[in-house]
Amino acid sequence: MEEDEIWHPADANTGDLPTHDGIVLLCREANFLRNGVCVQVAGNPRFWVKYSDRSLIRSEGRTQAYVANIVNNNPASVFHIPNVHLGFSRGTRGYIAMDFVQGTTIAQRKALKGGYLVDDKIAVAAAIQQLISIKVPATTAPGPVGGGRIRHMLFN
Repeated sequence: MEEDEIWHPADANTGDLPTHDGIVLLCREANFLRNGVCVQVAGNPRFWVKYSDRSLIRSEGRTQAYVANIVNNNPASVFHIPNVHLGFSRGTRGYIAMDFVQGTTIAQRKALKGGYLVDDKIAVAAAIQQLISIKVPATTAPGPVGGGRIRHMLFN
């Protein structure tokens, strides 16, 4: 069996996170049809495990961890990014274990209201403004943290 590649080691807040085998099993039980699964602890949602192509998810996970560290440690932050607790690849798939965030997405809110609310537009604009204000080292190349291709529909 191929050994797991751990690209974001488990942090101190993951004592109740399933093993790598347990995570893979949960995703397999979902038939890998969704983009992730909720991991419950004592009957409550605790982690979200996202999975996808190993190189894509590794790039996404490293970038999310980097940006979450900056945004979540800023007391003036206007939003929160789920912390990444573990990132690993097995075979052709990669897995990110992150905080589970309860709520509705902006797309769900739009569907419920029949359009975007002004407050939602203002909140999204403030979040984008905060993200584009993040300073990165001058030697940083465009793309994900750790290198790799930019993968987003905007760049197709």
